[in-house]
Amino acid sequence: MRAAHGLPAALAVSEREGLGGAAFLAALAVGFEVSARIARAAVGLETVRGFHNPGTQGPFGAAAAVGKLHGFDEARLTDALGIAGSSSAGLLEFAWSGGDTKRLHLGRAAQLGLESALLAAQGLRGPATVLEGRYGYFNAFSTPPRMDRLLDGLGAEWAIEPPSLKSYATHVTQQAVVQAIQELKREHALPPRAITRVAIRGAARIMEERHAAREPTDVLGGQYSLPFTTAVALTRDMSNPLVYDLDAVQDPIVRDLARRIELVPDHAAPDAQGFWPAEIVIECAGQRHTRPTRPHKGSPADPFTWEEANEKFRRYTASVLGTKRAAEIADAVAGLEHAADVRALTRLLAAG
Repeated sequence: MRAAHGLPAALAVSEREGLGGAAFLAALAVGFEVSARIARAAVGLETVRGFHNPGTQGPFGAAAAVGKLHGFDEARLTDALGIAGSSSAGLLEFAWSGGDTKRLHLGRAAQLGLESALLAAQGLRGPATVLEGRYGYFNAFSTPPRMDRLLDGLGAEWAIEPPSLKSYATHVTQQAVVQAIQELKREHALPPRAITRVAIRGAARIMEERHAAREPTDVLGGQYSLPFTTAVALTRDMSNPLVYDLDAVQDPIVRDLARRIELVPDHAAPDAQGFWPAEIVIECAGQRHTRPTRPHKGSPADPFTWEEANEKFRRYTASVLGTKRAAEIADAVAGLEHAADVRALTRLLAAG
């Protein structure tokens, strides 16, 4: 959950110190767990307050990961997290007016979490009540939080389990809808110009105002919008991540479809660990097609196998990595737990 910010910070420290794969993976687990617990305790942070979760809780996770690698004691780790709390930032306005800030938030979280830990290592202090204090994280970023979820099951259950990965280059809440459209297109001819009606009835979570923009101005805005992503999926093969580009955003057929797609929220629909169910109705050339969604590939209910994850990695990196180098990176990751030095992996990642 919200995991990407911890990886660059932990990898950078592991590379500099020549640490092994097991230490790196342990640091990732600690950082991910801290982030996941902080994220799940907050309420309305994104939907009410307008902050972007990875940017706000990400520095905590990155700082915790680095602290683990440096062997921080309780006091030093408290300082690192206290400093990281003042680095929390990230606004959701990109969902309405576009821009690339969403893509910056995770990188900035990694940078600032790493910086916070390094400052703590040099003796800089942070507030010990950075999370629960009157002017701490939860009071600043959340509506009344669910503080019981912060420590619930700590030491017995991982908040980061089960893992959730994406199959398509779009927001996680749209994955099942895109998959269902991909399946429908394989079974039926659905020429976009012949589509007269598209309706999606589903969990209210996937149709929140921030996910319902009809007129995005850039790729990121489109990828965040359920009606727009639906329109792109109806006109393109979403198994290729590169098809969701500016041409797709500016395509008049896509924009016309996006304006006409009906969204019907079902407030009784359950949230089953990363899967928000929906039913899609498409009327095309005088025929009506209905398809309920199911957990998408990569979701906790239908996780990637190692082979499937490799296939996705090769497909997504095909434009920047050769087949040989992609295979070498995958092999290095597969054996990372037993690697004596992560620099064998970082050399592959930095090559060329």
